[in-house]
Amino acid sequence: MSNPRDKFYKYKKVINFIVKINSLLPKSFNNLLLILFRGCPSIVGVGIRYVLVKNLAKKCGDNVAILEHVFFDSIHLIEFGDNVSVNPYCYIAGEIKFGNNVAVANHSSFHSFNHSYSDINIPIKNQPTVNGPIEVDEDVWIGSGCRILSGVKIGSRVVVAAGAVVSKSIPPNTIVGGVPAKFIKNI
Repeated sequence: MSNPRDKFYKYKKVINFIVKINSLLPKSFNNLLLILFRGCPSIVGVGIRYVLVKNLAKKCGDNVAILEHVFFDSIHLIEFGDNVSVNPYCYIAGEIKFGNNVAVANHSSFHSFNHSYSDINIPIKNQPTVNGPIEVDEDVWIGSGCRILSGVKIGSRVVVAAGAVVSKSIPPNTIVGGVPAKFIKNI
């Protein structure tokens, strides 16, 4: 039995043709389609979302699988490498770069912005946001329910244990976990 990656490459020419046809549609319409097809199950839903993300994201490599109910905020700022999977119920907001071979488990979130709180005369929720891009290098596994916060760089070959809150950059070849995420061991 072939795996989904093999299927993608088997049908890559057809997929690329559909991407080209879809690129003729206005981005605002494709954004609406992405919202409408957010919950579409099965390989058909993954295919539709791939075509839309390929035309909406800043960059989108081959074999990017966006599963059901993934929410994007500012998809035009997001980059995906090759062989990236984002599992159900993830929230991805702001300027984020995913390298090749990244797996994001369900219910994880990425926030590349924070509220400032320096002006005591303005409620925190009304203060301007401070942006800090997130970069996820190659060969990374983000476990279920993780929170990746602004300004973080996750090195290559990293495992982020389920439920971790990553508020600081992580060096390559490590496993981290906890709240806040701390070094567990080297890989």
